[in-house]
Amino acid sequence: MTAPAPVSQAMPMARAILWNPVKKEGAGRPSGRAPYPVFFQQEAVAALQDHLKASPQQAIFGFLIGSLYRDPETGVLYAVIDKTLRLNQAIYGDKTEVVVARLWDRMQEQLTKTSGRLLGWYHSHPGQALSLTTHDVETHVKFFTEPWQVAVIVASEPEGIVGGFFRSGSSQAWAETALSFYELLQPDSIRADGKKRSFITWKNYKAFNPVSAKGPAKAPAPPPAPAPPPVTDDFKIIKSSADDEPAPSATVFVPHEPRVPAPPPQPRAKAPTPVPTPPPPPPPPPPAAPSPRGAPRRTPAPSFRLLDERGETPAVGKGRTPLRRRRSRRGLWLTLLAVLLIVGGGAAAGYWYYVLGGAPLPFGLKSLPFGLRPRVGPGGRAPSVTPPPTATRPAPESRVVDTTFARVDRLSDTLSTALRNYHDRTALFARQQIDCAALARGYVAIQNLWINYAAERKERIASFDARRAARDQGLYASVDSVEGQFEKSRCPRP
Repeated sequence: MTAPAPVSQAMPMARAILWNPVKKEGAGRPSGRAPYPVFFQQEAVAALQDHLKASPQQAIFGFLIGSLYRDPETGVLYAVIDKTLRLNQAIYGDKTEVVVARLWDRMQEQLTKTSGRLLGWYHSHPGQALSLTTHDVETHVKFFTEPWQVAVIVASEPEGIVGGFFRSGSSQAWAETALSFYELLQPDSIRADGKKRSFITWKNYKAFNPVSAKGPAKAPAPPPAPAPPPVTDDFKIIKSSADDEPAPSATVFVPHEPRVPAPPPQPRAKAPTPVPTPPPPPPPPPPAAPSPRGAPRRTPAPSFRLLDERGETPAVGKGRTPLRRRRSRRGLWLTLLAVLLIVGGGAAAGYWYYVLGGAPLPFGLKSLPFGLRPRVGPGGRAPSVTPPPTATRPAPESRVVDTTFARVDRLSDTLSTALRNYHDRTALFARQQIDCAALARGYVAIQNLWINYAAERKERIASFDARRAARDQGLYASVDSVEGQFEKSRCPRP
């Protein structure tokens, strides 16, 4: 696809402010004359600064979109940035090349819809120097090859916002040398007296503009209309949570609603408390009319009778056992207990005689029943029985659990499980057993887990041993291969 030719249009110097980077003492005065001047519209300036304020402590990323023009009088080729395409999720680490590769196709679709031209990209470095890192240089050289394309680095510091425009060149220091640029004002940012209102708040840049001549006094102009919202598009590439692997959520406790107290009862006249009466016993059946055979019989309540001093045996009632029968059962149990004691004593004596070989008797006994005597061994002594040695268990070794890499190991295990799950989904997708939506859920789960793992890995990678370092390289290669497999599936990105 051939890029459109630059539009012929004069440079809008009348409604622009030149911003030069603050130089050190003794350095020459910047002139702002550089090849391919850049004009940064105020709508895009506000969009970029709002993106930075929304995530001051985490890295942000986005693309710069606009148009390319050529001045008909001087023939100078210049660029006008009027829109930003931003990733609406903070990124971790500094591997911008991976981010650009994943968003490249979606960015090209947005360019087609807006009929714009890719003029550069922007990135933030929380807590780092205001210059392109090694990864940023590789990203710019690989994807932004046109001479007018720029890289913008911004950061939020305690004293305010700082930034810088960078463009690749023949000098080796181009990644650390900030360029001048023009702020393209909105019509309502220029007052009637010629004063200009700027949106740039970068502390490391200074405005340079000739003082405009004051004309005759004019009536005060009406207050300017509120500025339109900044023009920006968001990339919704990565979801905040996977559908098939729910992230752990905090338990929400819902307080119970207080019970409404019941209205107090109306005072009533005190009635006497009824005394519960036991149910009357069933009447006995009449003796003249016996119940037929097979009919249910009601058992009357048992009657109790105290024994007198002579030990009189109570009469046997219905459902009671005679005292003599109970005594006979007690005697039977005593007889069985005595037999068991005799048999047990004989078994113990046999064990002592035949197994223990006549060891000394316990409890000071000198002889056993049934005429058993200690066995005499050679020399007239009873054989001694040596108890078997008891095995001693070694004391458990105290293990010191190292929790330094506990979260890294847990995240790496979870990421490995997600990778195996995605490979299973790929096999099912190849057999047309699942659709693109199910495959995309596994892909999104891996992206979210990799973000969490990369954040923890950045803190611990300097202390990795050989095993963890090898596993880290394997996980990185596996996640990269998942990206290629998902591209081959030709499924739309989630």
